Amino acid sequence: MTLVPTIPRIEYPETDGKPMGETDVHRNWMIRIFDLLSQRYRDQRVYVSCNLMIYYQEGAPHRSISPDGFVVLDADPGERRVFKIWEEGKGPDVVFEVTSKSTQRRDTLTKPRIYAKIGVKEEWHCRLPA
Repeated sequence: MTLVPTIPRIEYPETDGKPMGETDVHRNWMIRIFDLLSQRYRDQRVYVSCNLMIYYQEGAPHRSISPDGFVVLDADPGERRVFKIWEEGKGPDVVFEVTSKSTQRRDTLTKPRIYAKIGVKEEWHCRLPA
């Protein structure tokens, strides 16, 4: 018997459980944004990613968001499985959303409130044709 209390390990999933149902155009824009930003910030201390789970409240794995693209200045580059703001020391500086008819409401109303809450300084929206 142990007298030391154990702290349950909290899982921060790599996916929100929803299928990634983007169209070819949506996916191609995300890849293009990632490629352009990666080239722009190569050889700098900047993290660039797309469609990665960002967790913004420690201990609350349901508090997450996944931008189509984002940039974190003054952060170590390199691959991550998820992005935890409390471990990184800051959140994204810039986010990009590729907005379609089916994602417009979430991308333009819901997500900006969360982005403001986590300190995102700049947001860009690319509206896909219907």
